[in-house]
Amino acid sequence: MEQAHLKTLLQRYLDNSLPPEELKELIAHLQQDAQQDTLLQAVQQALAGGAYAVPTDAAQKDAIFRNILQKAAEQAAPAALQPVKRRSGLWKAAVAAMVIVLAGAAAYFTAGHRRTSHTPALARQDVLPGVNKAVLILADGRRITLDSAARGTLAQQGDVTISQTGNGQLDYNGSGANGKVVYNTVTTPRGGQFRITLPDGTKVWLNAASSLHFPTAFPAGERNVEVTGEVYFEVAPQAAAPFVVTARGTAVTVLGTRFNVNAYTDEASVNTTLLEGSVRVAHQGHAVTLKPGEQAQVKEGIRVLDNVDTEALMAWKNGRFSCNDIPLEDIMRQISRWYNVQVVFEDQITDTYSIEISRDVPLSKLLRFLELSGGVHFEVNEKTIIVKK
Repeated sequence: MEQAHLKTLLQRYLDNSLPPEELKELIAHLQQDAQQDTLLQAVQQALAGGAYAVPTDAAQKDAIFRNILQKAAEQAAPAALQPVKRRSGLWKAAVAAMVIVLAGAAAYFTAGHRRTSHTPALARQDVLPGVNKAVLILADGRRITLDSAARGTLAQQGDVTISQTGNGQLDYNGSGANGKVVYNTVTTPRGGQFRITLPDGTKVWLNAASSLHFPTAFPAGERNVEVTGEVYFEVAPQAAAPFVVTARGTAVTVLGTRFNVNAYTDEASVNTTLLEGSVRVAHQGHAVTLKPGEQAQVKEGIRVLDNVDTEALMAWKNGRFSCNDIPLEDIMRQISRWYNVQVVFEDQITDTYSIEISRDVPLSKLLRFLELSGGVHFEVNEKTIIVKK
């Protein structure tokens, strides 16, 4: 089989659009040892292209494919399998696992069953990903809907001009010299995200279901804001005016730095992750100072983790889901916010999962990617995802 044709069949399998007769054709070729290297290249190309992505770091690759290797072997029908030679190297193992997964599916079809995967139903009632959208609440209570299409001046508050650029960013310009402190709030819905540039030049990214409460011009000597949900900051340095973020009783104080605050109410703790510079995290009389790569988890006290995976934690800002070997419930909370869906666990699933995929894909493709890891199936009923073993 030519590699191009094999890649096409494999991509159709990943997208759950491969008919049974072509799947059986694919299996017949894959069970030939001579085709293993061809499949290896096809797996790499299919997963590295488009929405799927495979990181170059070997440890991250291992995290992504660990569940495929384990769960595919557990689920495959032994009678359907031809012997697959043990091969060294992670990608070789991933290829072998893909053969097991495909062979198990082929045996099912050969036995005369109709295809009953949950994924076609997912695709028929697909849910689109979130977009740039938010609501700006002015000091007088007026509400302005924000999205990627709007641009130009939105409002004037004193000598501060509020405008939206063509890339969907909200900008505040002005000194607030009249001395009156006026507050605005930007809130993103489930299924929305937005970016703001504050009057001092600080850049702020809001994840889905989040909010930022801030003055239209900062008073002399102070820069205080309040957040809910998840918000990332790139703070403009001002030695004479510390920047203070308050979230669920936790205060994060900085001068100039890059950090992320996750303060969703359905998460167990308020997590502050430092990417650059230095921040002080305080809660109920206790305080710690973080270094880059550390995370402060505030629950009853403050716990500091070092060497956290900042790239995975910041994937949402860069338009990706990146989860390495974490509980499925944690992943589903992220999916719930971004796709604006409810999640119901019909069965208890204790396995951990890894996923690296664009946040721009439809819901069905993301769920399909998780299903390929084994041990979990999904049904979508309007805006509710039902999780099953």
